[in-house]
Amino acid sequence: MTNYLIRRGFQMIIVVIVATMAIYGLLNAVPGGPLSGLNLSGNQKDRLSAQDIARIEATLGLNRPVWMAYLTWVGGEDWVDELGNLVGNPDLNGKLLFTGTWSDYQSPTCQQAGGSNAGADPDRLMPCNRGIIRWDWGESWSLARGQSVSNIIQSRVGNTIILMTIVSILSIVIAVPIGIISAVRQYSALDYAVTTFSFFGIAMPVFWFGLLLIILFGVKFQQWGFPYFPTGDVFTTRVTPGSIQDILSVTPGTVTDRIVHLILPVTMLSLFSLAGWSRFMRSSMLEVLRQDYVRTARAKGLTERIVIMKHATRNALIPLITIVVFQIPDIFGGAIVTETIFNYPGMGRLFIDALNRDDWPIVMAYLFISAILVVIATLVGDILYTIVDPRIRFD
Repeated sequence: MTNYLIRRGFQMIIVVIVATMAIYGLLNAVPGGPLSGLNLSGNQKDRLSAQDIARIEATLGLNRPVWMAYLTWVGGEDWVDELGNLVGNPDLNGKLLFTGTWSDYQSPTCQQAGGSNAGADPDRLMPCNRGIIRWDWGESWSLARGQSVSNIIQSRVGNTIILMTIVSILSIVIAVPIGIISAVRQYSALDYAVTTFSFFGIAMPVFWFGLLLIILFGVKFQQWGFPYFPTGDVFTTRVTPGSIQDILSVTPGTVTDRIVHLILPVTMLSLFSLAGWSRFMRSSMLEVLRQDYVRTARAKGLTERIVIMKHATRNALIPLITIVVFQIPDIFGGAIVTETIFNYPGMGRLFIDALNRDDWPIVMAYLFISAILVVIATLVGDILYTIVDPRIRFD
């Protein structure tokens, strides 16, 4: 097992490095460059001149050659400067592969390292980038201009972790028993009910069901005089008469207030996950119950409860583990559609807002952290296989 983990560790590092190349390369291969969205305004007066674009590119460090910009994004400006001092300039003219010297592309605040970066905006000094390997994502370009991307993520990721952790635990705790019971009592009334619910949950558009919950529990309940639920945000700013917060005497900003705001998004996401996971568990359990070792266990006189829980369920969990472990990246990444519909300030909403505003530092940070979590999720899944099924070994 140790040798396997070492091999997987090297593989994970290679995958993450390739992921950084793909993320940086694809986002910077946008037609017109990363700043192309600045001139999409229909108003001619709001568009920037070529000189303004060039000044912004120099300020943000986007005027570097792509390979140098990538190295700076990964390792930081100080490491790139040290690399330049180590290898020197690669040709006889003292220039880089494309143009300029190493110091020509340092940001204005890195002048202590010999940088000049002519053409940058002197009124907007960017901090010296330390690279993503030191968890420095730079500054936001547009959403929160001048603020650190790390601080922006920290302000949002807590809300997403709370939401997605509750959804994941609730879905697993309910889906596994329902799937087992549905398989054991195949073609019963319960099985038909679970199957119908699963088909509805899988086929249901998330955005439609979310809007339906908002209309019913947030708008219609208020019109009908019932206690109505909040339809967005994390905490209540002002308790309105007739709301569920008013009925329960909830103090704004408390844990109870957060729980009330989580009811609708958690309900929608849990029903969606529950429908798919219970269906996978049922199908896997039906296949296992037909295996010879299950018949042998029954022939030996074991009770049906032991046969189901000890012999059948453990093997039936393997396909479900493959699906559930990939919920780990979602715990960070959030639910993009749900957070947008319910105006929930989480990572999914942040990602959409960053895409709409061409805020590439936030987008690249989101994608890179998600890539790391996907790699970790695959490793966690392999380890869980050995726990659930003792026959699986990676020696």
